[in-house]
Amino acid sequence: MENKMEFDFFDIDINRLDEEWINQPKIFFKYASKLANAHRRESQARAEREIVKAEIDLKVRENLKRFKIDKVKLTEAVILGVVFRQLAYKEAQKERLRRKHKTDILQAAVNALNHRRSALERLVSLHGQNYFSTPKAIDTNSKPMVEDIENKNKKKRRQQGKKRGKKK
Repeated sequence: MENKMEFDFFDIDINRLDEEWINQPKIFFKYASKLANAHRRESQARAEREIVKAEIDLKVRENLKRFKIDKVKLTEAVILGVVFRQLAYKEAQKERLRRKHKTDILQAAVNALNHRRSALERLVSLHGQNYFSTPKAIDTNSKPMVEDIENKNKKKRRQQGKKRGKKK
């Protein structure tokens, strides 16, 4: 059964950019630490696979008849062919690949967090330019339209808040 990782940092609340910025380094460190640990575990799996390979190699060289290669010319390719077919080697290789996959997923998460940082920078820049400001009524005729827009925005923010609440 494969472990599923959950990434809850993709949604950015534009109404709480200050909180998003405060949380960004914590989130980044969390996943960067997980990535470092995954690299370590992947290296351990690679070393374990090499140990298994060496042990099988030695067994093959000590008992050519058992592995049915006593009547062929002994070359490294022949020995490696036997090693790669052994169950212990296949299991060690499978574990290394599983750990590499987890490392790759965490690397993608760290890359996504770098993109998130860039998105936060741009959102703050847009906020500073009043991109998210609400329209102001110039005269009495446009006041109902502005109020309608504001009500729609409030409703939309409430729905986004409910969606966020369900995810946690």
